[in-house]
Amino acid sequence: MTQDKKLYIGIDLGGTHIKGGLVDADGRIVSERSVPTGASEPAGHTLGEMARLIQSLAETARGRGTVAAAGIGAAGQVDHEKGVFIEGPNVPNWKNVPVASDMRKASGFPVVLDNDAHVAALGEYACGAGRGAAAMLMVTLGTGVGGGIVLDGRLYRGKDNTAGEFGHTTIQHDGPVCACGRRGCVEAFIGTQGILRRTREKLALDRSSSLHRVKPNEMEPRHVGEAAEQGDAVAQAVLRDIGEFLGTALANIVNLLNIERAVIGGGVSNAGEWIFKSARERLAKDALKVPRGTVQVVRASLGNSAGIVGAAKLAMEGV
Repeated sequence: MTQDKKLYIGIDLGGTHIKGGLVDADGRIVSERSVPTGASEPAGHTLGEMARLIQSLAETARGRGTVAAAGIGAAGQVDHEKGVFIEGPNVPNWKNVPVASDMRKASGFPVVLDNDAHVAALGEYACGAGRGAAAMLMVTLGTGVGGGIVLDGRLYRGKDNTAGEFGHTTIQHDGPVCACGRRGCVEAFIGTQGILRRTREKLALDRSSSLHRVKPNEMEPRHVGEAAEQGDAVAQAVLRDIGEFLGTALANIVNLLNIERAVIGGGVSNAGEWIFKSARERLAKDALKVPRGTVQVVRASLGNSAGIVGAAKLAMEGV
């Protein structure tokens, strides 16, 4: 009977590591491993590493079940229907790479590809903090700000597979320049560079902050979160501001789509209530009465496993 059990492989293509997991039909990871991405190498090198990782996980499945399919999530622009990775920040040497077909040839079973934020949203919706919600927004807070939308129980991609770009919605038309080249994007305020810029601005006005002990070129959002936990007033003010920007952006989505749940993940979300409290308060002020009474703003629950679980779920659905 064990050999009749279907298992799925989920792959999370990151800038430093390719993480892979063997996942059962209930979304449980039964085996996990990773290999270096080799982002600066030619595409063929990284594809070879990925193929070997998939084959290794498939071998691990022997005696436990049969691998039915694999899913891959990658940061960047993806043609989901064709399974082609167009371009992205983590693997700069990749241009129009037919990832799904290459991995299908290497493994012998079906392989599907999608954007990493879409995949994370699918993982949280199916097996994490979004479970049971009919309409959900997933937001990932990190170097960039990603997003994925689930409507009526299905991942919403839009015509060109670009739906969910929460980080590139505009909340101030003459605001700071974003990495995308436009002004006032959400990411320009609450992505890593936005957080650090706001921290520098406040530190210039307050010499008492413990954050002055961190070298400017070594400052990261985690330092701000740690200082806030230790009672640093500047750090707490920065995170409250970040939460307010997040809340304003969420209110726009709530008013537009009447989502039931906003799931917030990514490294910056580790700051917890310092961000979440002000985000909820601003959302309550900016959103219309009826939809704001419906939506819940919650922290993602799958952590670093969201990409693997979501990619495996993508493979399960085969869509």
